[in-house]
Amino acid sequence: MDWLLFGAILSINLFVYHHWAYPKILQLYAKCKVGDKKHDTFKSRNYVANEVDDELPIITIVMPVYNEAKYLGDKLTNILMLDYPADKLNVVLGFDGCSDSSVEVAEQYLEQFKLHGIHIELDVNEENHGKVYVINKLLMQYKATSDILVLSDVSALISIDAMQIFAYRMAEKCVGIVTGDYQLYEHGSKGEAHYWNYQRNIRKAESITGSIIGPPGALYAIKAALFEAIPFDTINDDFVFPMLLVSRGYRAVLDERISIVEMEATSESDDFSRRTRIGAGNVQQVLRLRSLLSSRHGLTGFNFFSGKFLRTLMPFNLVVLFVFTFFLTNSQSVIVANLAWFLWMSQCGLYGGSAVGLLFDIAPVRQPWASLYYIAVGYMASFYGGIRYIFGLERGAWIKINSEQVNTNDFQKKSVVIPKRISDIVISIVALCIIVPFVPFIALAIKLNSKGPVFYRQLRVGEIRHEYVEVFMLIKFRTMGLESESKSGPVWAQKEDARATSVGRFLRKTRIDELPQLVNVLLGDMAIVGPRPERPIFCGKLEEKIPYYLERTHGVRPGITGLAQISQGADTCIEDVQNKLYWDHTYALNLTSFTRWLKADVIIILKTLLTMLKFKGH
Repeated sequence: MDWLLFGAILSINLFVYHHWAYPKILQLYAKCKVGDKKHDTFKSRNYVANEVDDELPIITIVMPVYNEAKYLGDKLTNILMLDYPADKLNVVLGFDGCSDSSVEVAEQYLEQFKLHGIHIELDVNEENHGKVYVINKLLMQYKATSDILVLSDVSALISIDAMQIFAYRMAEKCVGIVTGDYQLYEHGSKGEAHYWNYQRNIRKAESITGSIIGPPGALYAIKAALFEAIPFDTINDDFVFPMLLVSRGYRAVLDERISIVEMEATSESDDFSRRTRIGAGNVQQVLRLRSLLSSRHGLTGFNFFSGKFLRTLMPFNLVVLFVFTFFLTNSQSVIVANLAWFLWMSQCGLYGGSAVGLLFDIAPVRQPWASLYYIAVGYMASFYGGIRYIFGLERGAWIKINSEQVNTNDFQKKSVVIPKRISDIVISIVALCIIVPFVPFIALAIKLNSKGPVFYRQLRVGEIRHEYVEVFMLIKFRTMGLESESKSGPVWAQKEDARATSVGRFLRKTRIDELPQLVNVLLGDMAIVGPRPERPIFCGKLEEKIPYYLERTHGVRPGITGLAQISQGADTCIEDVQNKLYWDHTYALNLTSFTRWLKADVIIILKTLLTMLKFKGH
């Protein structure tokens, strides 16, 4: 028990240090450093041209645009009002496969920019390549002709003298990144408002003591000569871009005179998705920027460890605390056992209550409950995102679909959505506990039978939402040789597929090859019961030939098994797919009623188990 007690105490101390002690230490040190600030000689030009204008650097503002028609007009108007010499300012919009009227909105402003003498360029990509692709391409293109590169979100409005302050601060030799005071125009909740005020204070203190650890992506500037492209798979690009410069010894500073106002409010569900992706990005960036933990970075290294590193570690730390306090409830020490019970029950109440609030869109409004709820949900999202990244299951780019289609995501009632997701998690955990002891034997059989990895990962199309399709990496036990599609390319599996190994044929007949997908279910990619997840390369072809094909997974997660799978078997031709479409839509109708859903899922699961026992899988 001693090591459990030590681990629990360490977890608690890490939590207290990160959330309370570190900010206090940072702010105290920042107050001591304020007196060392040099005299500020900045003077605004107040829209009056003068001889100093000739010495000002050339600034290029780059804005990636992805379906931003709602805010783009306001943003372009905001840029036209900036107090900076027109001949020293360039504006570049990178349209990344927009399906709304973003391009048309921008074209309406071309004449106004021409009248103001500001160069503007519209870089239109018909296909969606991702934000990092757009940034790498445009910043590299303008690196040689600019002194300062500014990245800004379309939905963020900025103060009119922001470019002047960028130019002034960039004159400092050691400064490589400059940002401003980021604020939300409209907070989603009181917990979010408290959190952002907390973050603002930390960023201000970090800037004074060394470098801010990650400027807000809504607006920041870098010295053009320092720019280097980053990998396309970077998740939190607005953190990695500037922090790479910090790792090279340059400072990232925050100037409070620059105001950044975020106009786009996020809903609770959107915020959870955003924080899940940030959680995955946190793990990625800590691994890629681990050199910042070196003592040679001084206070910046200290800030990186105490802030970003511990924030990435914290959700995992809280899971450890939850487990340790549970086991400590059996401690022989009455005091330790009682304290452990109190802590464990408090965690159960906090996490359970937060999960219910998230599921039913009920967020507390009174403090401190609003802040505790926001923190708990944030760490749930971060843990989920971190696990996804660790297992290589972070979703790729979203595939665009017609945004004018009717939103069919809301046909399911919460009385079905919530129990279905809970049952998916419970069944997956129980099933994994049962099959885990057999995995080494299955793995050994696969390795002895043929060369290659035990598990096979393949990109599949997931749940379709209103404006995008989710894609994920499906996990299966490998049943074929490594080069099964090297000559033929992607093809449908056959009932007696010659490409399958002898062990693979057994795994298919018993459906054992599908069992690793239980991990996909836990991660939210799939459900136990649902339509079969198809490969992206087939989806486009099938949508052309079969009307309403993509609607089979509108608002429905694909499943390990399903009504179509038990009714017909594997797809071997397009006629099979057409027949299965009927079964998929029939199953979707069952999700409009709790009793119909429960009855359908129980029957499908029982028939699937019978198929496994009778070796009738394909």
